[in-house]
Amino acid sequence: MNDTELGEPSALDLEFRGLPLLDSPWSVRFARATRGRRALEVYNNGLLLDVMVETDFSPQLLRGARRGSREGRASVLAWGHVCPDGTAPALTLGRAGATLLGAITTPGGFWLALAEGDAARVIAHAPDGTPTKLRVRAGWSR
Repeated sequence: MNDTELGEPSALDLEFRGLPLLDSPWSVRFARATRGRRALEVYNNGLLLDVMVETDFSPQLLRGARRGSREGRASVLAWGHVCPDGTAPALTLGRAGATLLGAITTPGGFWLALAEGDAARVIAHAPDGTPTKLRVRAGWSR
């Protein structure tokens, strides 16, 4: 089953919403998990990195962060589950706290954010200000 059959956005839809995946090493695929729950698969140059499934339990706000490059241009992709209020967290990159490009939310309670350049860590800030930090790993690493 593909994205369109599921009524989910495609990579092209995400591109139009401000997440420029088409000229990057990153791609995502929307799918259905058990009991009809939405799922989001995250890829780096075709290699599956992560699968998130829609949940009512307390999901990870910041689920993953990877760095990669295409044609000499470095980028960082971060992803996770939305905040309890349905919004994406505020995000910063590295120790200097450079603001990450605005995250976009997707059906199923997920968010994705992309930034040009490189960073050692991503910090997601919940609405109450609580930070969640995650080391940015190489795109191909497990």
